[in-house]
Amino acid sequence: MIKLEINSSRAILAISALAALCVGAETVDAAQPVADIKPALAKGDFDEEQMRLAQVIHKRVTDYQQIKNKVNNSTEKPFIAYKKTLNSGAQFEMLPVKAGSFTWKGEKEGDTLEVDLSAFWMGKAEVTWEEYDPFMYSVLPRTKDGQLPDFMREQIKGDLDFLARPTTPYHPMTFGMARDGHPAIGMTQHAANKYCQWISFQTGHFYRLPTEAEWEYACRAGSKTKYSWGDDPADASKYAWLAGEAGSHYQKPAQKKPNAWGFYDMHGNVLEWTLDQYVPNRQAHFGKKKVVNPWVKATKPYPHVAKGGFWKLPLNDVQASARLQSDPIWKKDDPQGPKSQWYHTREPYPGIRIVRPRKIPTAEEMYHYWNSGVAED
Repeated sequence: MIKLEINSSRAILAISALAALCVGAETVDAAQPVADIKPALAKGDFDEEQMRLAQVIHKRVTDYQQIKNKVNNSTEKPFIAYKKTLNSGAQFEMLPVKAGSFTWKGEKEGDTLEVDLSAFWMGKAEVTWEEYDPFMYSVLPRTKDGQLPDFMREQIKGDLDFLARPTTPYHPMTFGMARDGHPAIGMTQHAANKYCQWISFQTGHFYRLPTEAEWEYACRAGSKTKYSWGDDPADASKYAWLAGEAGSHYQKPAQKKPNAWGFYDMHGNVLEWTLDQYVPNRQAHFGKKKVVNPWVKATKPYPHVAKGGFWKLPLNDVQASARLQSDPIWKKDDPQGPKSQWYHTREPYPGIRIVRPRKIPTAEEMYHYWNSGVAED
């Protein structure tokens, strides 16, 4: 296994360069080496290479925030909407979701939780192909698990190349549908997690998938009805792309009305991955009726929870509370053995909406958000 020299001059220069880019003319003192990973490795079952990457990205995120605080003459980042432009020119917008509480009702009788959530930003819309393609199409060759082949290990040009990236897909992942301006689809939950890691490295902000609770809280936007707009089926066409209107294909994001907090396409269009493993009864899983920032961490490859429904589903299947379980059959048409960790070849419906917690997590926490340890999904 390759061992990243995180204390190398290349890594330190890369961190400083990223920080300088983020604030224009503002400069920063030379970045210090990231923390020793040995204590973290001793505490848990970490993959050493991935833990080192988490340490590098954590350092970039914290350095970037320190610079922004200096520029803004503040010790706390402003909690407002913002836009971010990637190196490819693609742009996305994040909206703030204040800390709050809601009653989370499950599918089974008695499965009700009182949930407290910390503040976070969430993508105004689903991740598009323009945002996802630079991650999906790596310039360098990749092994099946997304790593660099051994013969490339001594020839890499930058730390970003160490991030696991998808192998080249067997066929266009648009499945015969339009691409420009449309949501990226067909990726596994593992691929979605690695996209979040990649975009965190790119931007200097920490991003991840939402937990199921965060997703539903943002979808409901303060409502207690079946849908974020209310209970009236007649209003669905104003907010959602569903069976009968979307036809046989997905649509560009943000063409319908947003919910009360400004989020588009929370019902229909494409499925959206969450971090959570699917459990039939959440109250039974957590063993209590009141929880703070709940997350059902994965212990097995399947199933994970996807939310929001997709363009081929009827209205009743895209309620805010609706949950869809991932299934190995989604990869049935993959000719490989074992199946790809990156693509769904039969069910193209899953997409991505990212979140950024207001509080920067530790490097160890970042590691667990991006690496489930059971990635086949």
